[in-house]
Amino acid sequence: MVKRLSNFGLVGLCSLLLSSCSSAKYLSAYSPEENGLNIVKITDETQIAVYGPSTYLNSGYFGASPLNMLGGSKKNNGTWGTGRLLSISPAGTELAYMSGSDKTRNLMVRKAGSGGVATQRISRMFGDISWGKDGNIYFSETNDREAKICAINARQGTLMRQITSNNDDHDPILTADGSKLFFTRKVKNSGPSIWSYDLKNGELTNCCLGYHPTPIGNSNNEILCVRNNAEGSSEIWRVNFVDGKEMLILSDETRGYTHPTISPDGEWILVVGNSKSDINKTNNTDIFAVKLDGSNLIQLTYHPADDICPQWSADGKSIYFLSTRTTEKQSYNIWRMNFNLY
Repeated sequence: MVKRLSNFGLVGLCSLLLSSCSSAKYLSAYSPEENGLNIVKITDETQIAVYGPSTYLNSGYFGASPLNMLGGSKKNNGTWGTGRLLSISPAGTELAYMSGSDKTRNLMVRKAGSGGVATQRISRMFGDISWGKDGNIYFSETNDREAKICAINARQGTLMRQITSNNDDHDPILTADGSKLFFTRKVKNSGPSIWSYDLKNGELTNCCLGYHPTPIGNSNNEILCVRNNAEGSSEIWRVNFVDGKEMLILSDETRGYTHPTISPDGEWILVVGNSKSDINKTNNTDIFAVKLDGSNLIQLTYHPADDICPQWSADGKSIYFLSTRTTEKQSYNIWRMNFNLY
């Protein structure tokens, strides 16, 4: 189990740096409660800019409503983007992510260890990415009018396959057997819903309400997804859209949950939720783990920076994630930590 220490109990904690405008910029790699996670920085923002989701956690802006795909908690005044901006290869040896800015984004592939060289696969305006077991990276290409689902081979060539068109489609993810692609279709007046696309016959199916689908195990009929309730909190749901069974996994009046991703053994779910730092008393996003049935919720990260977009390693012993920790300009990097809950 991960050990939790008091804010004053960790010897050798890196310094807390204060900016001239008197707002604290906590530039250490970890906070005291994260002792035992062995958090390691994978990328370097001075060499390449990792693109991460926008957050509006201390700005007074709130946008988590049933009609959109922003996660958050209205009572805690927190909202953040929910795109899948980090993915790991099926073998667990490589990472796919985006670099650049809001104006230019590049799909990058690199080894999962620190110090590796990144290769640019394609330059497009991406919304989210997912590495399938068929060797393709699926993504949503966005413009001012629509977002469409596309795919490209993860390692060779520049040929891009367009899968959907003339809609507002996001968050593609392949099923375990590679036969179907789940994605989110956003409709202006009715909110987001999850669809499936049969890669063999091109059949499209409207599965259920929600966004950010995550297939459960080898099933093509059951998923985890996110739904925003009428009170302004994002929740995690388990849905079997064939027999109609739905189960609320995580819900909290003061905390929203997004980005569900299931461990390789099917026992745990990683999620992102909002919390308030004990260090600088500001809102941020952190990573939590919970059992598949919604029990045993455990907070993993406690840093006052934003930790988001978690992904399991292939063996389930590590977690890759995006974080703005250690950077004065709130730049994102890819980090890795241990998962010790068994």
